[in-house]
Amino acid sequence: RDMKFSPDGSKFAVSFGKFVQVWLTPGIRREFAPMVLHRKYTGLVGDVTTLDWSSDSSVLLAGGKDCQARVWTVDTVKDYEPWTLIGHKKPLIGVHFEDRGKTLAERDQFFVGSGNTGSSLAGKLVGRCYTVSQDGVICTRECRKEEEEEEADLNDKMTGLESLGNDAVDFFSGSGDAAITFSTGEKSGGGSTDQAHDIVKAKWGTTSRHYFNTNSSTQNVVSTSYSPKHSLLVVGFSTGLFGLYELPSVSNIHTLSLSHSTIGTVSINPSADWLAFGCPKTQQLLIWEWRSETYILKQSGHAYGMKCLAYSPDGIVVATGGEDGTVKLWNSQSGFCYVTLPKTHTAAVTSVKFANPTVVLSASLDG
Repeated sequence: RDMKFSPDGSKFAVSFGKFVQVWLTPGIRREFAPMVLHRKYTGLVGDVTTLDWSSDSSVLLAGGKDCQARVWTVDTVKDYEPWTLIGHKKPLIGVHFEDRGKTLAERDQFFVGSGNTGSSLAGKLVGRCYTVSQDGVICTRECRKEEEEEEADLNDKMTGLESLGNDAVDFFSGSGDAAITFSTGEKSGGGSTDQAHDIVKAKWGTTSRHYFNTNSSTQNVVSTSYSPKHSLLVVGFSTGLFGLYELPSVSNIHTLSLSHSTIGTVSINPSADWLAFGCPKTQQLLIWEWRSETYILKQSGHAYGMKCLAYSPDGIVVATGGEDGTVKLWNSQSGFCYVTLPKTHTAAVTSVKFANPTVVLSASLDG
């Protein structure tokens, strides 16, 4: 149902029923067995419907039909126990990590010291994610780590052998950034830790819950796409409506109705200027520039399948006839449909022919 590459490109995650599989990305060099399974993750009761990676590719988040989301570390991390995030009543459509750099910058800039952002959760903010369900509910989840004096004292008293054991777990699981210096028990790759180590012994909680302005009985959330760099969320609904929201405030920036059919998939480009939509029922592909409110690309196929086609004498144009009674002209080089002829047939088009490069003849079951 879902597949996503890690931000660093070294791995990709695939949903497989109730499980999530992470595979190593094959290289460009030919190999005998290029596909290598890194690990399989379990814990969800229903089928997995959506996936997301943390910005540093160390944590994996998945949501399923059981209305729950689960957080795993990609590599084995000592003392980490996977968390299950609950609170939804309908299957999850989208799960999204906030960019770690933005989360830490917000904590350090506005909440120096404990890093408390004013929520009911205590402790230092180390991560944030969002979960969106089918009934139009979006929950903001925060991961916080309590800085107790006992833990600080315990870390100070940790022996060299214990420290070496922690590094050994990272080394043999493949999560270490550098080799281990066994004589000192220190890593040779700097002192910064990834998000997988930050969330160890931390607690996840729900800090806010928002509802999209939808009638859940007739309008459901079908697809979502998130830009971590710009904190923008695109939501597609079953009625052909889409909305653009800014997170974490969930402020509505733009709303538009594209068609009367379901928006099956949405995507936002890296610069967050263009929004792409796919409508399966109408066979449409739309690219919308939301700042200027203009179409960049608008493509549509035959609603009920193609019956016939013909090339023009010069081979540049392809004419197709569909069961919906329409005739479309396509550019054979770009693959784009540049014109749909006015619908004059009331039945399926059975044949199309070019009389010359500028004249197209069509025949239909309507006589």
